[in-house]
Amino acid sequence: MPKLRYFSLKTFILTDVEFVHLKWLLNNLNYIEKLQLHLKGGSIEADNRTIWKSFIDANFIREYCLPDTIPNLIDLNFYICSQCQLSSDDIKRIRNSFKSHSFFILHQWTNVQCLFDPMMSCQHLFSSFTPAFHFSNNQK
Repeated sequence: MPKLRYFSLKTFILTDVEFVHLKWLLNNLNYIEKLQLHLKGGSIEADNRTIWKSFIDANFIREYCLPDTIPNLIDLNFYICSQCQLSSDDIKRIRNSFKSHSFFILHQWTNVQCLFDPMMSCQHLFSSFTPAFHFSNNQK
């Protein structure tokens, strides 16, 4: 998609193959300046979910949710919701991962929030901007 400058995606990603498709799509956005991603995963027990079982932190965002090369990216806004179990130490490690990852430091995108909802067993990870979009429980 040549010369596309702004891209926003709100989607459910249920399997690892869908992460592959997301990465392919993002790698074809060569001129993107502003990227907004809002991702939600399905059930933690689902098959084909090796990637979602990874620790969702700065490394996860860089590896699975961003293009390999992003020479023009100025603005990144993300919200990711995933079922998991987190301790308060895990939450601190996740937040600190953005403060120590060279990519996020270089772009000054270190103010990332991580919340855990124990009732739903969900991690909510979002950039310093508020998570503007909310997912319904309906996956239609």
